[in-house]
Amino acid sequence: MSTRLQNGGILIDRKKRIEFSFDGKRFSGFLGDTLSAALLANNQTLVARSFKYHRPRGIVSSGPEEPNALVSLGEKNTFEPNLKATTTELFNGMVSKSQNRWPSLNVDFGEISSLFSSVLPAGFYYKTFIHPRIAWKHLFEPFIRLAAGLGKAPREIDVDRYEHFYCHVDILIIGGGVSGLEAAIIAGASGAKTLLLEQNPYFGGRFLIENDDVDRHSGVQKIESLVNQLKNMKNVHLRQRTTGSGVYDHGFAIGYERVADHTPGDGRPRHRLWKIRAKKIVIASGAIERPLIFPNNDVPGVMLASAVRDYIRLYGVSPGDRTVILTNNDSAYKTAIDLNAVGLSVPAILDVRPKVSDEIIELVSNLGITVKIGKGISKVLGRKSIKSVGICSQIGEG
Repeated sequence: MSTRLQNGGILIDRKKRIEFSFDGKRFSGFLGDTLSAALLANNQTLVARSFKYHRPRGIVSSGPEEPNALVSLGEKNTFEPNLKATTTELFNGMVSKSQNRWPSLNVDFGEISSLFSSVLPAGFYYKTFIHPRIAWKHLFEPFIRLAAGLGKAPREIDVDRYEHFYCHVDILIIGGGVSGLEAAIIAGASGAKTLLLEQNPYFGGRFLIENDDVDRHSGVQKIESLVNQLKNMKNVHLRQRTTGSGVYDHGFAIGYERVADHTPGDGRPRHRLWKIRAKKIVIASGAIERPLIFPNNDVPGVMLASAVRDYIRLYGVSPGDRTVILTNNDSAYKTAIDLNAVGLSVPAILDVRPKVSDEIIELVSNLGITVKIGKGISKVLGRKSIKSVGICSQIGEG
């Protein structure tokens, strides 16, 4: 069961409650939540259906790499489809809906197509519906196009305002984590006109949770110190909620700013397109976690280990009461430690590697967490949520 934790949440303000709806159900969250964090806090783990077979889908990540949690926001002339719940900031009165399901998310008749998956391979319709020719135009193609796509296209005129402009700088830095911030300080100290773009509404990136004690200061305090230094530099310009969406020849780059997505109706333009010319461009965008592959790894409840930590530490949300962790590196052990620290159960860590450091095994074993070396997941049982997992050997045969 996914719930809100009693404590924690670096980014949320528990004194400011926000009301929103998902598929007509009323929920509440806190200022600073993303839509995905608020849904998990309300135990709404089923958020979407897969494109082709309409299989149940849950939240996988906590950032822009999210493949599943695509939702529609707004109504009538404010309607917009295919927005990622993991990057959508919660605001009061938000109306959100799931997509690609009928008549409802919980009961979707489209799931019947999964029963015929063996005869519906990729591109099957290119050969199957050739004859009779007249039926393609008037029967087959209209039906296929009706089934294609996820969110519905808006039908009314967009009432929001958008703008674009050109910007010239000496140094453009894409990414507002600790590396990007420190690069901006060096660039600013040189006197160069510097622009830093950060896609999130906060600076620091993963440094906020990866470092509890840096130079005797917490990760949050470290980032605040760097940002304050930059704000005192008149030649440095910081932009949050702005994605570096393209880097091209001759120092040309595109930035996409979500100006007022989180404050609709305040009179500001909703989005702003930055057309940037820079003498030098620094890419400090960091890295994302790649998912491990195993049978039924698309069942709601399967999440990236880094995302589990984000929801616990940044938003004060429990992704689940009992979490089995599968890993091929040491970083997932931090997820187990964080889960244990907030009172959540970790029945086992499955490490596919044949050998793991004795030190890190001892660290989690002292917390009562079992570590199984050379093991993987053979299957996930459950349809709309995980019921259990099967364990198999990753070493040798069988």
